[in-house]
Amino acid sequence: MKGTYRLLLLVTLIVLALTCYLAGSQTGAVTFFVAGALLESAFWFGLFRRSKNTSIS
Repeated sequence: MKGTYRLLLLVTLIVLALTCYLAGSQTGAVTFFVAGALLESAFWFGLFRRSKNTSIS
């Protein structure tokens, strides 16, 4: 369940980032580009985050 939730969150972040980039390119609003960059960076940090669960059973 945790993996599914993480994947759903990452997909949502990248879709929102692309939406902000698209809105910013059509309207010329810098705010949308900044929001897109922040959402994209959250996506990449979430994608390459290391798992802290290293227990051996």
